[in-house]
Amino acid sequence: MKGLLGQQGIIMRRKSSRLILAASALSTLIALPAMGNIFQDELDQVDFALKNNPTHALQQSLESCLAQRNSAVKLNKMGDEVRARRALQYCFDSLNLSKTYVVRVAAPSQRELLAKAKKEYDQALSLTPDAANGLAIYRECAACHEPEGWGRTTGSVPQIAGQHRTVIIKQLADFRAGNRDAVLMVPYATVESIGGAQAVADVAEYISTLEMSVENGVGSGENLALGEKLYREHCLECHGENGEGSNDDLIPRLQAQHYKYMVRQFKWLREGARRNASEEMTALSMALDEDEMEAVLDYASRLQPNEEYRAPPGWKNPDFEQ
Repeated sequence: MKGLLGQQGIIMRRKSSRLILAASALSTLIALPAMGNIFQDELDQVDFALKNNPTHALQQSLESCLAQRNSAVKLNKMGDEVRARRALQYCFDSLNLSKTYVVRVAAPSQRELLAKAKKEYDQALSLTPDAANGLAIYRECAACHEPEGWGRTTGSVPQIAGQHRTVIIKQLADFRAGNRDAVLMVPYATVESIGGAQAVADVAEYISTLEMSVENGVGSGENLALGEKLYREHCLECHGENGEGSNDDLIPRLQAQHYKYMVRQFKWLREGARRNASEEMTALSMALDEDEMEAVLDYASRLQPNEEYRAPPGWKNPDFEQ
């Protein structure tokens, strides 16, 4: 039986009634632990086991371990290492793992990742974009994001059409710097795949000009009053009255974004998988309970762009017409 964890970022989906999950691929060398690294060493071993399933554990055991693993990460972020290691111990017991420890090559610090992304962001922003080259690059992106840039209502792919150019540049820079994970996105964003900072500037320019769909995925609509209240309390100041965001202030446009995509990103914020998020967004994701999160994101998903940004009914991207 194959393990549950693959490369970069935990993703869950159902396929032929089997649960497929993906997460960061980890490689380690066996050695004695350094002080302060014990939790990370044990987490690395659990992730390796979930990916490779060396003890041939049952699917149910792997799924239960994954839940405990995610709980351990949250507890450790809260400073409760004792309970975090206790949660990981469940995995060692249920998967019949023996503990070893690792010596790791020092990974770049969060500050270094941010600095690397900021450097490319500044460089791309200073360049004059070439939308024609942006289209040529985007043809590869369209395999997932669709020719119109509307993504998928399932939330597996976001709507990027009409997103602010600066926001797109920043997200691409973060992917390339290793400051944000996404199992399918990262390979398409590399220098080897699309080119340097000029390519980032070009494709961001093209995407930002695409007309937006207003037929995006939304939530159940059961608690929109609470959602509006929470939006006004926590989101309006930055994202705007109508979710318009800001190109100048690097605030993403929320209008017509797929509900399930936003839910997934919010959960990744809680789990630390969105390392490029602001402190305010991370704190908010931890402060809201599940019902509040679903309510505010359902409300946000129903915010609509102005008429000038909307695609007319039945619109297809003419750049992709045969």
